[in-house]
Amino acid sequence: MTSPTPPADALLVEAVLPLRRPHRSGASEVRDHRVLLLRLTARGAEGWGECGPIPGYSRETLEECRAWLRSSLAAGGAAAGGGPPSARHALEAARADLAAAAAGRPLWRHLGGSRPRVAVGAVLGLGIALPGLPAAAEALAAEGYRRIKLKVAPGRSVDRVRAVRDALPHHDLAVDANGTFDPADPAEAAALDRFGLSFIEQPFAAGDLGAHARLAAAIDTPVCLDESIASPEDAVRALAAGAAGALNLKPARMGGLAAAAAAHDVAVAAGVPVWCGGMLESGVGKAAALALASLPGMTLPADLPPSSRHYADDLTAVPWLMVDGHLALPEVPGAGAAPDPAALERHTVSVESFSGT
Repeated sequence: MTSPTPPADALLVEAVLPLRRPHRSGASEVRDHRVLLLRLTARGAEGWGECGPIPGYSRETLEECRAWLRSSLAAGGAAAGGGPPSARHALEAARADLAAAAAGRPLWRHLGGSRPRVAVGAVLGLGIALPGLPAAAEALAAEGYRRIKLKVAPGRSVDRVRAVRDALPHHDLAVDANGTFDPADPAEAAALDRFGLSFIEQPFAAGDLGAHARLAAAIDTPVCLDESIASPEDAVRALAAGAAGALNLKPARMGGLAAAAAAHDVAVAAGVPVWCGGMLESGVGKAAALALASLPGMTLPADLPPSSRHYADDLTAVPWLMVDGHLALPEVPGAGAAPDPAALERHTVSVESFSGT
């Protein structure tokens, strides 16, 4: 999927991006998103990667990612075994972007993508109180989002879903529990079956494939796994257990584009639909995720909304814009989403350089 690149010089940039509104899920709240941007340059071409673990959600911290990237770049780009998944993804994405740019191909085609446009969905978090939820969902539908996903939690699911389904009886609707439901009491998750959802995402803890398989067997709504899928091997195990009718593949959680693409291939072989989830990426990180989302088996809308959904001031020169519920992939060499220098300067808090990685 990727090709070798010549030795490159590197910049590691930390930036802080204020969110338009706090991002809340069952496990975290983020107001300012801290990211590490990695730029590789060689022979007149450049590639970018992004690392932005979400506090309280990701398994790693930004400091762990920084330490691993420093070590890898100081060692000439020879990545040490293991390492934080989002840091490995940043390094791999930068290399893939650089290789695609050097070859004169768009990144998405370089990865084997087949669609020049990606359908996108939007997420309504737990921070939106029940009375305002139907209007918020209707506004997203009017903007053109192809799917609306509601964050839910124990005691905050059935009423929220009913309110939105009554407001949007025919719209593509899904829910995400981020593993917060109790497998010993699956009744609340099962009660969501009557609302015609596209899927119920990660109702139980990541490692509990048995509980997901039992719920999947008891309801008609597909169970989608997210946090449970951190590697292609996880996808194999989940599908063999009957625990998933859909997969949400996040390259930052899986340690890179190659691992996510391998899990995609596993799901396609099993006839299970997949889609690409988001991790509050800036426009830089969104480019790599959208390139992945163009793979043939990514048939469900991606949780990769336009930049303006999360940020008033994104890093890229031209923000991602949605047309007819889709984001168009650029027909330029590489990812086509390098940061705008002025925007990068506004948000940068530190810069480190490395030679010959």
